[in-house]
Amino acid sequence: MKFTLPTLLSLAALASVSIATTCQGTYDSGVTNRYIVHASGVTDIPGICGGLWDNLKRYGVCAATQTFCGQDGGTEDMRWEFVASAGCDNGMVDAAWWDATKNAFGSISCPEPASS
Repeated sequence: MKFTLPTLLSLAALASVSIATTCQGTYDSGVTNRYIVHASGVTDIPGICGGLWDNLKRYGVCAATQTFCGQDGGTEDMRWEFVASAGCDNGMVDAAWWDATKNAFGSISCPEPASS
């Protein structure tokens, strides 16, 4: 396979970008789930946050409380955090992420919430 110089430079630039995405799910008090998603390399954090909330609203059991979505402290990372009923499962959260980002910043693959 033969690569041109512009192709090699583009690949090198992409390789230097570090993208890390994690999701933590916690089963709180028997009736709610808390989800916390951290993502690096996210561009347009306000736009992505808006998409996340819009997509999550499709699932009635995912009516969110104790919400936050934005820049995580003094970092360039994004944090998306909320509490929803225990019926709001990891698949719904994953789907909201996929629809908002197409996994451009990584797949979150939220685990089933664990007891706290």
